[in-house]
Amino acid sequence: MLGTILDINKTDAFINLQDGTTMDISISKLPRNSKIGDTINIPIDTPTSINNKSIKFFI
Repeated sequence: MLGTILDINKTDAFINLQDGTTMDISISKLPRNSKIGDTINIPIDTPTSINNKSIKFFI
């Protein structure tokens, strides 16, 4: 499933998927040289946590 990288830190990346859910995945699962704003393909069988809540990064 396609998703857009919302934020990246030293260990994880937050991905906004096409269906509106947010996924937290390890940066080791990202394509090399990925950055915020990139659209990437996330395999559905990747074990991760998904939630339907919006995340406010900037308060």
